Amino acid sequence: MGPATPSVTGVANGSNSGTKVDLQTSYLALIAGLLAYYQPDDEFLLEAGVMTRNELIASFQTFVASAETTKTSYLAWRADVQSERNAEQAVAPQRAGVKSILVGRFGKSGTQLATFGFDPAKAAVKSTASKTAAVAKAKATRAARGTKGSVQKQQVTGNVTGVVITPMTAGPAVPAATANEASGGSGAGAPVASPAATGGTPPTHS
Repeated sequence: MGPATPSVTGVANGSNSGTKVDLQTSYLALIAGLLAYYQPDDEFLLEAGVMTRNELIASFQTFVASAETTKTSYLAWRADVQSERNAEQAVAPQRAGVKSILVGRFGKSGTQLATFGFDPAKAAVKSTASKTAAVAKAKATRAARGTKGSVQKQQVTGNVTGVVITPMTAGPAVPAATANEASGGSGAGAPVASPAATGGTPPTHS
């Protein structure tokens, strides 16, 4: 009789192709054959040296036992991982609740949050270009709404884009006489031509 051969359990994760189990089974078959056909002191001349039957069986059994230990450790590891996940799911809402309370006390950007392991929110920084654009946009919006009535102002919504503000300059003054001539009429302030200038007879008064 040779040393007791360990038993082989199923695949550790229950989902792979069973390669490790197949390998273990092949060594168990080899051990069974050696036990059936050879004596304990029968020698085998191998590349590494001479080994007896029982020495070979003991070596093969070491591998089978190691594989079983690995599968047992793996199953225990999986159980530990699941326990860790369950614990994390339990504490995550608690941590989020504490963070909410701390934010309410110190603010989202409060540096005190780092003491509790939370990253403070970074304050938004506007560039000079964006500030300038915002000012120009506000002016353009006011200018556009200034041309509307009170009811129309309420109807103006959304953003105003593409508005170019051009300053107005006063043009040269136009004489009144020139304006009347251009219109073809005589205004109330237009001079009356004398009879001499028109070639007629002065009117007589009775």
